[in-house]
Amino acid sequence: MQDPVVVVGLGRSGIGAARLLNARGADVWLLESNSSAELKRRADELNAIGIQVELGKPLALESFEALPRWPSTVVISPGIAFDHPVLNQLRDRGCRVVGEVEVAWQAMAGIPWIGITGTNGKTTVTSLVAHLLQQGGLDAPACGNIGASAAELALACLEGEQPERVVVELSSYQIEAAPSVQPSIGVWTTLTPDHLDRHGTLERYRSIKAGLL
Repeated sequence: MQDPVVVVGLGRSGIGAARLLNARGADVWLLESNSSAELKRRADELNAIGIQVELGKPLALESFEALPRWPSTVVISPGIAFDHPVLNQLRDRGCRVVGEVEVAWQAMAGIPWIGITGTNGKTTVTSLVAHLLQQGGLDAPACGNIGASAAELALACLEGEQPERVVVELSSYQIEAAPSVQPSIGVWTTLTPDHLDRHGTLERYRSIKAGLL
């Protein structure tokens, strides 16, 4: 019996990752700290396709210990700090912690990525690059922080024809949680002090951005 994969968060990123993992045959659980009528509706939709959703489960070690089996991988949303103390506890107990973009990258192996990041200008550049490629006759959709999420596009690729390229807008939050992503072309638009409350220093922020190249 395979170890489960746990997705944290019932937002767009988490739902996309959970659906993609489920389509690829993983045993998927999703933990969401909040509970509401809308979240219950989303949970019911995922439960119907075999994804186990638990509402009212905070990001705490106890939430994972309550699962029937210990997870091999935990997939987080970009809003969760990659060095969150609970994530470090999970790593200490053998869990691999990644983001939704990493899951999408693994699913789209063989499709060249053009990855675009930067403090400012990345959305504009992503749109422009995708437009130019499409005008040149290539099937090259944009995804990431623009259009579909990376996981949503990867799921569409599983269910239909694969594009010739994908143009992916990536934030620093997404890059740091996607250690194996190696786009065939990396574009870095600008660097100015930003997200230092998350990354601590400009040098740390810079090194994360540089990891895309």
